[in-house]
Amino acid sequence: MANDKSVAIIGGGISGLVCGGRLKQLGISDITVFDTGKHGPGGRASSRVIKFNGENFVFDHAAQYYTVSDSRFANVTSYLVKQKGAQLWKGNVGTITNDGKFLPNNFQMFIGCGGFQSIPKALAKLVRVRNAVWISCVKWLPDIKKWKVDDNGFYDYLVISHNGKCAARLMSTADVDPIHRLLKVRFTCEHDKNIHQMQLCSMFALCSIIPCAQIPSSFKIDGAHIEDKTLSWIANNSGKYPHINKSKDFQCWTIISTKEFASQHKVPQEHIPLKKEKEVTELMLSAFSSILNLPSNLQPCLTRLQLWGAGNPLNTLKHSDCSFFHAKQVGVCGDWMVAPSIEGAALSGIALAEAIAKHKAGERENIGLLQDFEPNTTQSLGSFKVNPRLVLKTGV
Repeated sequence: MANDKSVAIIGGGISGLVCGGRLKQLGISDITVFDTGKHGPGGRASSRVIKFNGENFVFDHAAQYYTVSDSRFANVTSYLVKQKGAQLWKGNVGTITNDGKFLPNNFQMFIGCGGFQSIPKALAKLVRVRNAVWISCVKWLPDIKKWKVDDNGFYDYLVISHNGKCAARLMSTADVDPIHRLLKVRFTCEHDKNIHQMQLCSMFALCSIIPCAQIPSSFKIDGAHIEDKTLSWIANNSGKYPHINKSKDFQCWTIISTKEFASQHKVPQEHIPLKKEKEVTELMLSAFSSILNLPSNLQPCLTRLQLWGAGNPLNTLKHSDCSFFHAKQVGVCGDWMVAPSIEGAALSGIALAEAIAKHKAGERENIGLLQDFEPNTTQSLGSFKVNPRLVLKTGV
């Protein structure tokens, strides 16, 4: 279409993909998502495949499940279910308290159909995605009112849908101070009310393949939030995805630390020193064994440790679900603007898409540019907001 507008989305996580999908619904179809992932988009909504003993084991190693409390996100989830991207998780999931009690969840939970990665793969069907692409420079060209995105062409609108130091660095030379200020970030395990900028915590994720013989057959929990100083979450991916992880001899577990533990053992996320990897792995496995009342000499067949440096936001933007600077046609979306959750990311993407569509139609308004944040009161793993009046009929 001659009057169509082009949009470059930097970051292929949930917020960026949903933003692209909503833009398409609103009549803007020339959309390109640039993502650094080698195997596909998704960001923290991803899965890891580890080959062992001739079998592939699928781990959800970041986002673990999501809930639905907003009707707009319910529509997104209905699409995902129809596309076989998401499914209802009927597993035995809840919270293990600090005195050892298990309190089951009593609300709908959703996961991927083939690992969490199935969710962004389904969303990516709606847009053009370029994988394994690092964007190092964006420049606004006022004469033609377009953004130059490295050597990847010119776009009418620019969307920044990732956070952390990379996003702040990218926009530091783009001459858009209101957007750059919002993207500045501090990494901490405790929110500081005196710092008026985005604050992110880190978490370790440990993928572990354990012989079934070492896990008591009486232990039937598929996933649990943990009230503990070391661990915040454990999940049995073999029970979560029995149609994929079919081994009769081994179980594959995801073990996630608390933000406090990660802060105590903080290292560069790009390269964890071997000594620190061994120490952190042993401490997390010891806590895992204690929580499950397993033998102290638990011996996994394989472990893989990862540090999510920008794990979850500790605060969110007040008064707006996205940011948009109309004079230079650039906006920001992400879970840190709404809530640290899959739903929060999606709602932010929807809000920014609608702001861009209004601008295309002639509206000229800045949105969410004040550095006004409020703290989250959620757990390390994020927010799981529920709405008892909103129950999805999934047909499963």
